[in-house]
Amino acid sequence: MYTIEISRYPRDKEWSQKANSTPSIPGGKSMALSNLRRLLLAVEQGDPMEKVPQLDESSSKSTLQELCVHQLSAVGLVRRSDGGRWTISDGARLWLDSEDHLYLAAFFSANVKYFAEILYYLDAPKTARELFEIAVNEYDLAWKLPSTVNSRLVWLRQFGLIEFREFSLLYHITEQGKRFLSTVNPVMPDSLLHGEDDTAAEAQVVIGAPFIEYLCDHKSAARKQGFGYLPGNMKDFAKTIEEILTKTDRDGSIESIDRFASASFGIKGSSTRSALSTLSLLGLIERRSNTAYAVTDLGHLWMEHADPIHLLPLLQLRYLFVLEMLAELKDTSLTARELATLAKVSYRFDKESVSEINHRLAVFRSAKLIMNVSAEKFTLTHRGRLLLEAYGKLLDGKQREAVSTREAPSASTDIIAELRMASKDSYNPSKFERTVKDFFELLGFASEWLGGSGKTDVLVRTPDSPHPFTVSVDAKATASGTVTDALVDFDTLKEHRTKHRADYIAVVGRGFNERVLNRAKEHGVLLLDIDTLEELLRIHRCTPQKACVYEKVFAQSGRADLSVLESFEKKTNSMGELLVRVMKLLIGECLDPVTKGQLSVRDLYMSLRNDPSLSSPPSIEDIETVLDFLSCPIIGCVTRERDYYYATGSLGDMTNMLDFLRSKTARA
Repeated sequence: MYTIEISRYPRDKEWSQKANSTPSIPGGKSMALSNLRRLLLAVEQGDPMEKVPQLDESSSKSTLQELCVHQLSAVGLVRRSDGGRWTISDGARLWLDSEDHLYLAAFFSANVKYFAEILYYLDAPKTARELFEIAVNEYDLAWKLPSTVNSRLVWLRQFGLIEFREFSLLYHITEQGKRFLSTVNPVMPDSLLHGEDDTAAEAQVVIGAPFIEYLCDHKSAARKQGFGYLPGNMKDFAKTIEEILTKTDRDGSIESIDRFASASFGIKGSSTRSALSTLSLLGLIERRSNTAYAVTDLGHLWMEHADPIHLLPLLQLRYLFVLEMLAELKDTSLTARELATLAKVSYRFDKESVSEINHRLAVFRSAKLIMNVSAEKFTLTHRGRLLLEAYGKLLDGKQREAVSTREAPSASTDIIAELRMASKDSYNPSKFERTVKDFFELLGFASEWLGGSGKTDVLVRTPDSPHPFTVSVDAKATASGTVTDALVDFDTLKEHRTKHRADYIAVVGRGFNERVLNRAKEHGVLLLDIDTLEELLRIHRCTPQKACVYEKVFAQSGRADLSVLESFEKKTNSMGELLVRVMKLLIGECLDPVTKGQLSVRDLYMSLRNDPSLSSPPSIEDIETVLDFLSCPIIGCVTRERDYYYATGSLGDMTNMLDFLRSKTARA
């Protein structure tokens, strides 16, 4: 037994040439390695191929021939010689001689899809279901059952690269697994190139005039985030619609449609009603009575060609982020997750929903408007570009503004989108750290990106403040988006605080599990997720506060609670309203022959105490504060004579002076 040098590890096959599954060796899970060894020795010794091998804890009736064909040959452990005889491969021989299980793990990594990749995605612990969803969604692996991942997990546990914790149902990478991962090359989804654009020769795209007219006639319709329900796979949505319309046209009774849907799609009556509601919303069918539907004229027109292209105006009319998504993909390639982030940040989605994005992507795929540039990223086809050029005018006014915003995004919108994307890029953690630094600078703090061993990721300070404080910020990017307790070393965080003489500790991540939240409370560490940062930036943009006010947030532990800012928000907002209202009252009095523009504090109070434009009644003290500000020499928009005040400037004058002060501060 000896250890094989890493330099002798096998070279990776092309992804398309790799096996889709690991060997399934008969016997108990703990017997996988020993029974594999027996099988390879049986092949090497020339045992009869029709014989059923004797394996530990196995009741399998598979012959050696069947196991070679279905289990061992696909991954390259055995091969058939020119004479038809099975022999073991050089890699299998090297493992048998060395008994180096890490070499066998490297052999599997080089020859099996989504093997080393599992270790990469275990930067945070995950369930088998989560790992399965990554395989399907990120790598486009057409797997139907999680067993395809479970078989890989069995081998990874046998190699000592991962461990399973039954109480949480989570898989964790071991220290040996981390070291092994550094010796192999997991394939990233972005590197998987896909086919060419088969619409490149098309000259134009035409959407039927009736469908365009229907959109224009109903332009004021409310648009929803969630695509309506249709049975079956979304990639076959056009065919599904055609089948339901055909059935409805022949016999539109709900009873008949129920029977058809049950037989064709295996759905219950409630699901059938949901599908009919979706088609009604799109204008393809209409309800004629309590018990029957009928296909509309628009539905009949669509049935003539059943082309998904003609459904786009109907989808655009009823659902958010349809043609707008095509606009986003015009000059770049984006993942479903990145599109979900854009939908949340710029297109009025109430949450990031990858499933909703996937529904739209399925529609676009079926219409050949988009194509994959990798297993994960999408861009427009030539047909998609033609369609956008011809029908981009169908974007409604608000959505035109949203697209324009994406072309030249505001700093606040852009930084939140960057945070959401970078927070899941565990392969490039420094990107997230730098974005976190930029975020705190937008709040007015002095931020420094440090990173590196023994240092905090970002050091946040209050610049030029009479009440200074410093925060040591640790930024955690994870592929899953959830920061778990395995990723947060609270002792190290405390060391960073001491080293940098910080007053507070904060951890920033996409989201946190319950155990991290509990431990953070115990250790006095603040947790800031991206949704909280987005809300904090909104508060700052609407009602900016002094740095000492934000200290109330950083002084917390566990999940950040922004309700500590509510009283300050209300006060800032009400004082801003009062400032404008006082100026308007004084300006309005300028031409009054009785007052000659002069009002006392009491006069202003009597006028403003029941003013409906103010969110709360002002106090005498509030009015005096506003007048002191407006009458100070540097603002100079109000003049005081004894106990009376009158306007000597306009609202525009006040705004100009405030802008001047802002510019002077920015250059300081």
